[in-house]
Order: sequence, then C-alpha cells, then structure tokens
Amino acid sequence: RQMCIRDSKSVDRAKEIALRENLLTLRDALDKYYDDKGRYPNALDDLVSARYLKQIPIDPLTDSSSTWIIVPPQDTSKGGVSNVKSGATGNASNSMP
Repeated sequence: RQMCIRDSKSVDRAKEIALRENLLTLRDALDKYYDDKGRYPNALDDLVSARYLKQIPIDPLTDSSSTWIIVPPQDTSKGGVSNVKSGATGNASNSMP
C-alpha cells in the first residue's frame, strides 16, 4: 500500500515538472511573438500558425491542450493572450494553486 502512495506522489511531481516546462515553453513563445510583432497573439493557435510552436503543449494535469486558461494583456488592443495558466483545479505539492 505504501508503494502505491509513493508512486502516486512521484507521478504527481513528474506532472508538475512537465507543467512548469510547458508553461515556460508557452510563455517564451508568447514573449518572442510580442517582440517580433509588437503585440500578443489573439489565440494560442496563432503561435502554431506563425511557427513559434509546432503544436500547443498539453497541460499534463488535465491531459489536454485546450484547457489552458488564457490571461489577456491589460491593454486588450495588444492582443488576446499575454500569459497562460493551467486549467487544473487544486494546489501543487508546494501549495501553489
């Protein structure tokens, strides 16, 4: 029984690490898009069509690439996506949402 708990925690930690990496990838692509075009993309798919990404990464906590929470820029004339967050509910192992 203890082995299952330990394995479950290892899987959760691996998903959190993958999430951090995917968020870094998305945020880096958003920054490069902004630097090149002077505005943010209107949607995450714009990063793919403009070849900043091959595909939208999967949120490992939701197992979907369509559950990212889009954060628009304060100035909405600058595009539609300035940041992204995981669509998962709950807190990570470090108690962060």
